[in-house]
Parts: sequence; structure tokens; C-alpha cells
Amino acid sequence: MDPQSAPGRKGRRAGILAIGILLYGMSGAVLGRAQESGGESRLDRAFFGRFGRDFTEVIAAPARWDRSDLLTLAAVSGTGLLLMTFDQEIRDWAQGRRTASSDKASSIMKLFGDGAVLLGLSAAIYATGEIGADDGLRKTALLSLESLATTSLLVWTTKVIVGRARPYTEESSCSFHPFSLKSSFWSLPSGHAAAAFSVATTIALQSRSIFVDVVAYTLASLAGLSRIHDNSHWASDVFIGSAVGYFVAKKIADLNRTGEKRIVSLGFQCSAGRQALTLNIAF
Repeated sequence: MDPQSAPGRKGRRAGILAIGILLYGMSGAVLGRAQESGGESRLDRAFFGRFGRDFTEVIAAPARWDRSDLLTLAAVSGTGLLLMTFDQEIRDWAQGRRTASSDKASSIMKLFGDGAVLLGLSAAIYATGEIGADDGLRKTALLSLESLATTSLLVWTTKVIVGRARPYTEESSCSFHPFSLKSSFWSLPSGHAAAAFSVATTIALQSRSIFVDVVAYTLASLAGLSRIHDNSHWASDVFIGSAVGYFVAKKIADLNRTGEKRIVSLGFQCSAGRQALTLNIAF
């Protein structure tokens, strides 16, 4: 379907409207009760300072991974490799079931992972927080922006280095062209899936509503599925991209979590005529 055709334009407008009404509305009704931040969250010089700090922390994080982090990496990598063995079969199954109706639906689903649309969503949430003087909304918007930008840079760097051929090139799922500058060899990981999950995860972590969590992750999943449907990515590309977006957003949220840290210390004091066991808890 030609994206410039009338149906294509209507589908794009419908997708943008759906995101605007659904998530923008939920942000005003639910995210206003998001986790409290330690101070005002605004798009100012301090934000860009935090952005630089958080980006550095995300890049340097692998050097400080512990055993549980390595186990998580092994689980994600193992699942990705397993999917790779079935990529061709999944691709053939999806393409064999494409219809005109599924193409129209996919054109809308794809918007949920479009960087410009997600950027607009973050701006809308920030504007709502600014109008309502809601620091929780502003924080959600700024963390979404951080996660989206950081994830996008990591994804596009990985795409160029790996150089995996996209399904539509008709090359095998094991065809790689490292350091290629052709977009047809930028399949791994999926940028749409990574972007969608970076924002969805940020919203879910800041929200206290299961409904918001389900909707956010559902829209992100639809964005990933649309890339398989459109023959633009292999299933393993979508899975790995989703994982990248999720873990980057989670790391950035952890770096900016305030008011929830608890330090517990247990001590024993012994002196002449006095012995005591002390328990200190700092919030």
C-alpha cells in the first residue's frame, strides 16, 4: 500500500489519533499519580546534565554487571539465538497470510514504534504536566525522552556494526554485511520495537496502574509485530530490539528513582559494662 495514498494517509492519522487519545488521556488521568520525584522535573540545563550522566551510565553498565545481570544476558541472548533458528519459517508463515486488510492494520500498528510519534507523545505528556503543574507527568515525559534517545543511538550503532540483511532482500536469515551503510542490511535489532518498548517501559514504571501497563506494552508489541508482518525484520530482530528498549528504559528509571532507596545496617557495640545490638534503617 502506498503510504501517500488516501487510505495510507487515513491510516496514519487514525494511528496518531489513537495514540493521542488513549495515552494522552491516560497520562492525565493516571500518570498524575506517578511516583513522586525528588524535585521539579523540567526541560532545562539540569535535564541535559542528567541525560549525559545517564547515557554514560548505560554505556558503562556492562563493566559492572554482576552474576544476575550475566544470567539475564544469557537468557535474552539464548532466546534470541533460538528465534534465529526459526526466523525463516516465521517469516514465510507471516508473509503467506498477508492480506489487504492486514496491511492497513499494520500501517497503523507501525506508528506505535515511530520515533516522531513517540517524541510527540512525550511532548504531549510533558505539556500536560506543565499545564497542571504535575511533576510526575513531567518526569515521565523526560525519562521517556532519555530512554528513546539512548535506545535509538544504541540500536542504530548496532545495526551498522552487525549488518544483518532484512527479510525483503531475499537473502537468508544468516546473511550479514558488517559495517554496511545500506539500510537493507540494518535488520538487527528492530528500531521500531526498541523505541516502542523504551517508551512503554518508562510509562509502565512510572505508572501505578496495571491498565496503563497492559495498554503500553500491548501497543509496543503491536509495533514489533508490524515489522514482521511488513517483511522488514526477522522475529529475532524484534525480540532483541524489544529487550534493548526495555532494559535501557529500566536502567534510566533506576538511575532517577528517588525517595525509595532504603539502607539497612546491623551493628554490634561492645564496651565496658555495655553491649548493644543496633539496627539502622535510612530512607
